[in-house]
Amino acid sequence: MKSTNISNKGWAVWFTGLPGSGKSKISKLVYDMLADEGITCKRIELDAIRKKYVNKPEYTDSERAFVYKKLVDLAAENVQNGINVIIDATAHKQLYRDNARKKIKRFAEIMIKCPLSVCIERESKRKNGHIVSQMYLRALERKQKGSKFEDLGKVIGVDIPYEENPLAEVIIDNSKNTAAQNAMAVKKALTKYLKL
Repeated sequence: MKSTNISNKGWAVWFTGLPGSGKSKISKLVYDMLADEGITCKRIELDAIRKKYVNKPEYTDSERAFVYKKLVDLAAENVQNGINVIIDATAHKQLYRDNARKKIKRFAEIMIKCPLSVCIERESKRKNGHIVSQMYLRALERKQKGSKFEDLGKVIGVDIPYEENPLAEVIIDNSKNTAAQNAMAVKKALTKYLKL
């Protein structure tokens, strides 16, 4: 198993982008592609971390900072133990991703770009099971009409800007090509960058 080889100690890859950009789908496809080649990874999703540490999410700035700190600490601990990690988290602030970069020697940022209009369309079709359903449409309604939604905090892309990183190791426009094609492009770039 490559992840236990001294020459290939653990690494972390962070899939970042707006909700609905397709980062979860692409990160899962990359995870499967790597597994098919015998490269084992652990996928860490921000929603799972939030559920573990926050009983009633309010999506405040301080809550997000706390949850992202826990996420980075968990990823860094896994990498230190020789476990490869795929992070699936919006991380609207570059600071969150930079903190991971500081703590993890072998690190790559995969920015999944997608126009907000496409993200809104995709997110509005999601089924139940996501933390806040219809969040974009509700956030836009709140902004335009002043509607109140008790379970809806500030929404990234509508109320809070997403900070892009033009220097990310891999940048994919997920409004072009299929998710599978984009996952293949990511995997190819990672193979070269991380020397897999």
